[in-house]
Amino acid sequence: MRRKNVLPFRLGCTSYVYPDDLLPNVEKLAPLFDDIEIVLFETEELSNLPDRQTISELKRISAEHGNTYTIHFPIDKRAAAADKSEREYFQQQALKIMRLTAPLEPFAYILHLEGVDKTASMAEQREWRRRAAETCGKIMASGLAESGKIALENLCYPPEWNKEIVEEFGFSYCIDVGHLWLYGQDWKGFLESHIEKARIVHLHGVSGNRDHLSIIEGDQSLLEDLIGILADRFRNVVTLEVFSREAAFGSARRIAKLCSVMAQ
Repeated sequence: MRRKNVLPFRLGCTSYVYPDDLLPNVEKLAPLFDDIEIVLFETEELSNLPDRQTISELKRISAEHGNTYTIHFPIDKRAAAADKSEREYFQQQALKIMRLTAPLEPFAYILHLEGVDKTASMAEQREWRRRAAETCGKIMASGLAESGKIALENLCYPPEWNKEIVEEFGFSYCIDVGHLWLYGQDWKGFLESHIEKARIVHLHGVSGNRDHLSIIEGDQSLLEDLIGILADRFRNVVTLEVFSREAAFGSARRIAKLCSVMAQ
């Protein structure tokens, strides 16, 4: 499969498509995809943070194949948690990762602001935004990344709730269309209103209450509408946020076919 540099936008995938470690995955995927999302986790028991030698190898691969990297901050600790110690842990974790991955010159850092749900009252929303702003302020005060490279991802709560934070800190959006589909939100309205500020679009199939599936699963009419908008208006990274070889390559082939038909 060869998909690099043939689509209107830059196509990416996650760093865990093959059942193997980070580096073997990237070595296989870099010749095929324009961007690779490095999905990181770090708990008290387990961590996949790359060491400096791995970072050097990732940089070499990028130079050889021309791919970029996006870095997904861990989500084991909530960035806007009510518990201050949990927020501080996340803040320290994020800064450590930014320092570690700086040699890769990441295309974006993906940030979740977990710590609120869609049932929150106005007072709870204000408190969540205060906590979120605390974390975002710590990240930006570090000087480790340009503000536009911090891409704020929409989650289960209404995606418009991110707007105030994006505008205050000059962030970009990571528009997760799969999440918009999953939660029955106005995906087309949100995408069309915010696509100019989007650095990343996350795409994955949704069926019933399950997401992060191949895009071959789910409503294909929605997918066709989405690819039409992206092909016309988006030139940044579309990440296939799936976690198997079959889902990644099947999704990539489906996108290529849709784009080819639209170009005729």
